[in-house]
Amino acid sequence: MTVRIAQMVLRTCVVLNLILGILFWTGNAADSLVLVHMGLGILVVLSLWTLGLAQALTKGGSWGLAIGAVVLGIILAASGGTQDEILTGSLHWVIQVIHLLLGLSGRDQSKKWARTLFWYSNMYLAALFAIMVLDRVIH
Repeated sequence: MTVRIAQMVLRTCVVLNLILGILFWTGNAADSLVLVHMGLGILVVLSLWTLGLAQALTKGGSWGLAIGAVVLGIILAASGGTQDEILTGSLHWVIQVIHLLLGLSGRDQSKKWARTLFWYSNMYLAALFAIMVLDRVIH
């Protein structure tokens, strides 16, 4: 029951955040909705952690995937909370795309544990490396 509720909360919050994120990106959302977006993001992370804990405690579950869910939650929260300060200027869209992909990976995590987590984690690391290189080139 807890897992089903966590999955439903996660999926609902991700869809609402996706809509809000697109509205922010296109300039069609009020700045006052940022706190709503952040609150929904916190619910996404907490749901993700709940699913990770359930994965760890379930017979036949994987501690590795549980730890991955926790790490993904931390990275998602950190990228969302600091994205205004990272790669500002004309390349800021890169951070926005990474944050979007991380959010979508959290939703997919609840449906396809291993495959999605490892694919997005590798994609995130590659994107992070590219950002570091771009940041060095620009500055």
